[in-house]
Amino acid sequence: MPRNALLFLLAAISLAAVAYAAEPTAKPATDPEEKEVRGLLDRYFASWSNQDLMRYGQCFMPQAAIQMIDPERGLITMPLGPFLQSQQQAHRASKNRMTEAAESMKIRFDADLAHALVYWKLVDGDRLEYGYDHFTLMKSDGKWRIANLVFYAVPPPKEAAEK
Repeated sequence: MPRNALLFLLAAISLAAVAYAAEPTAKPATDPEEKEVRGLLDRYFASWSNQDLMRYGQCFMPQAAIQMIDPERGLITMPLGPFLQSQQQAHRASKNRMTEAAESMKIRFDADLAHALVYWKLVDGDRLEYGYDHFTLMKSDGKWRIANLVFYAVPPPKEAAEK
């Protein structure tokens, strides 16, 4: 094998090894960590449904950013205070007691963060709405809190749309 080809091959192998070593790897969650994050998210949905916005607000970091992707695919970003006020107003404006529940939840951990993808269902009387919450969580004072939330509605699942 010519010397240039050998050097090229060694360089390519070295670059591949460096690239592989630099790839971020998901940190396996310990059962207590996943249980704690799942508990926080269960509390998030329960407190919203119970209109306990004080407890709901405690699920977030004080500096959290909440983002909604609207039906026209625009992005609306709010700090925590105005977001909590909007949720309180939504509950007050509804003729029915609204509830929201997680239909499925996937949690993963990497470095110092946890990420959760939650498929949810909101019930407002006869009206049903479905969507996704994308949570980024971090530990603060030893407890997991929501640092960022991106949420949006999606069309209902086929079986719900047929009812």
